[in-house]
Amino acid sequence: MDFLKSKHAWLAAPLLWLAGVSALVLVWALATPEWIQAHFDHDGASPVEVATVGLFFFQMGFFWLVPPMRASRLRPLWLADFSLLTFFAICRELDWHKLLISASNLPGATRGTPFKMKFLTNANNPLADRLIVAACFAVVILLCAGTLLYFLRRLLTGLFKLHPVCWSMGFFGGTIILIQITDRLPAVLRKDLGIRISESLHALMTALEEGQELLLPLFVVIAVLQAHFIYNNEHTDSAPLDRFRGL
Repeated sequence: MDFLKSKHAWLAAPLLWLAGVSALVLVWALATPEWIQAHFDHDGASPVEVATVGLFFFQMGFFWLVPPMRASRLRPLWLADFSLLTFFAICRELDWHKLLISASNLPGATRGTPFKMKFLTNANNPLADRLIVAACFAVVILLCAGTLLYFLRRLLTGLFKLHPVCWSMGFFGGTIILIQITDRLPAVLRKDLGIRISESLHALMTALEEGQELLLPLFVVIAVLQAHFIYNNEHTDSAPLDRFRGL
């Protein structure tokens, strides 16, 4: 805990990511593809997926127990915003959003998940279903984009100033990008280049995708602790972080 109050606190997220990815690669090297599939990606029931969801629920409560910002009239609003964004992540992880729409057997209707842009542009899909998907997209995009834009200037400024919270959230965002790359890479190689990767490499992509998702709530918990130490602690309790109080 003292490390998160030190002048080197900005290194917490990079070290966590490096340790996490190293552990994932080591597990992949020692395990079979079948073991990786069972323990990392099992339709939401694998140990890694269950742990990820559990950490997201913990994260929601942690916002309120350890507030990451100064006391103000707007603090409850921001905590509710952060909690709602976390709930969206839980819905995605557990596929709860797919319960809003039942499969359609209409000719030409989109098969697979309805939460894709091609579902909205396919006129053969029921209008009511398309409106539900469009509403979900609008709410999630507006909330995510609005939150990001509000903090973007401080985030970018803080990265150059080695602000611990900004580095933790920067690694949070960067890890999301890496997750999307590992998720889509096998399909892109197969469809666009005609390359089918081996079962071993596919297992590596699975381990990196699901394993890095487990890191996401950990980045947030670290960021919350760092913000709490900076903005809510007495000056003598976190002196090395005092220079960040104005950002």
